[in-house]
Amino acid sequence: MCTHQCTKCSSDDDAERLEDAMEELQNKLNKILENQNEILARLCQVASIRPTGDLCKAELDYFPVSDPDELSNLDANLSKPDNKYAHIIHRILRPEGRIEPLKNNFSKMFNYDILMGYNYDGVSTKQSFKQYKYINKTIFGILKTDGYTQADYVADIRGAFQTLKRRYHKRNHDLRRRIRRTQKCEPDSDWD
Repeated sequence: MCTHQCTKCSSDDDAERLEDAMEELQNKLNKILENQNEILARLCQVASIRPTGDLCKAELDYFPVSDPDELSNLDANLSKPDNKYAHIIHRILRPEGRIEPLKNNFSKMFNYDILMGYNYDGVSTKQSFKQYKYINKTIFGILKTDGYTQADYVADIRGAFQTLKRRYHKRNHDLRRRIRRTQKCEPDSDWD
């Protein structure tokens, strides 16, 4: 008879422990749901701050800028806080959030006609690109990482101008060469 009472006491203790454990789990679940609601609310706030994709797609046609007169308008627009062009330039220069060299994406912002008429300092009958301080400030802010200085930016932009001008001249040279070959009815490669 004593053994029967002991098993009854032990089953009451087990039931009590089980109820305590379930109550503890329910409290933890409630905390998780509260955190989840807070996270969702913050994500909604962040999503409302960022520009929508439709806005960027509509304004993406603005780039590459092909009119030299449009550079001063772009510089004026970039001087205003929270403008749409800064977000678009950020997407051009940092595709998928990774930093790439400026020379790889600079031609996506400015047409070759503009790039051929400018250099950073305005030397040798070229116009100065550093006069557009808000364009330069925006690009510098996008490319800036730890240890990236203004001198590094100037070196990068000069290198970008130089690389893109070389590409432009090479493309024109190759095009003229193809035209001459087709006029002479020569094969396209030097191997034949």
